[in-house]
Amino acid sequence: MTEKLRPFRPVTPGEILKEELDARGWTQSDFAEILGRPIQAVNEIISGKKAVVPATAVELSRAIGTSPEFWLNLESAYRLDLLHHEGKNNEQIARRAKVYSLVPVKEAIKKGWIKKSKNLDIIEREVCHLLDIDTVNDKPALAVAARKSDPYDALSPGQVAWVCRARQIARKKKVKPFDRRKFNAQVASLVELSADDDCVAQVPKAVANLGVRLVVVEHLPQTYIDGAAFWLDAKSPVVAMSLRYDRIDYFWFTLMHELAHIKENGKHAGHLDKNLVGPSAEAREDKPKEEQDADDQACEWLVPPDEVDAFVAKTKPYFSKAAIVDFAESMAVHPGIVVGRLQHLGVISYSHSRAMLVKVRERLMEATGK
Repeated sequence: MTEKLRPFRPVTPGEILKEELDARGWTQSDFAEILGRPIQAVNEIISGKKAVVPATAVELSRAIGTSPEFWLNLESAYRLDLLHHEGKNNEQIARRAKVYSLVPVKEAIKKGWIKKSKNLDIIEREVCHLLDIDTVNDKPALAVAARKSDPYDALSPGQVAWVCRARQIARKKKVKPFDRRKFNAQVASLVELSADDDCVAQVPKAVANLGVRLVVVEHLPQTYIDGAAFWLDAKSPVVAMSLRYDRIDYFWFTLMHELAHIKENGKHAGHLDKNLVGPSAEAREDKPKEEQDADDQACEWLVPPDEVDAFVAKTKPYFSKAAIVDFAESMAVHPGIVVGRLQHLGVISYSHSRAMLVKVRERLMEATGK
């Protein structure tokens, strides 16, 4: 490839200084005496081996009668030109910047999504493989989009990487053929597994029997992802979860929320759910209608709102652990799910009955082969 022609080469401070000395009839030795500097210092400035620093610029200005800024500007233009045309290192910097703008590389390496290497070519290939693109100049074709109220660019590199990693894992999973009528008829029965926390390990297989790939991908820092529902193709739905909160109530609500998207999603569009659960969860009125509908369906499948309302009216203001357990048994769900619903409604505090909010991550990760 032919090197791009340079429109000009900046004049060096040394070249100007030599012209000034010649015009005055001064030798380098004379000028060294004037400055009170060794002759070697003057020689190095003229040859460009020694940079003109602020102190030297002041000395030159007093000796020649110019401003210090004049010499500093000459030096700056000259040194920048040298660096700009060094080529290889600048190209590497630009390439690295492009790669890091696409994926949080260090975090992706830490989680094993891409291989660690000091070779930029390998890192580029790894990032392209993760994002399913040919070159780093391509834009990933995501399986999900930002909320309708957000622009496409509202998805951060970490969120894009998470979705792509979930898609990458999902492609390797084998499930029963997806049949929408079978799925719609049987998806609610998954809740039967929610009564016993040990049954969480059975969930991936049960979901796979409905033709849905369930994957668990830990979220990256500052992504706030809880789950996603998307399609690999018209017959291959996927539910991805981050388990950002390791609590049985969050697990079941997120799972059923994403499955609700699959149930209602006739056009196979994808949904990425950020701040779906937890203390920072979005208020219902701030959510798009499809998210409100998915919330409502998840609640209906788990513990119907009218049942919750009746329990609250009968039990308030004191919600004993025994009362919660009895109600959970009557609904055939884990007590932690009831606790989570009551906390979300503000009926009980977030410190109430925390022992019922058992962890599920370890069981689920083992079941999904992670």
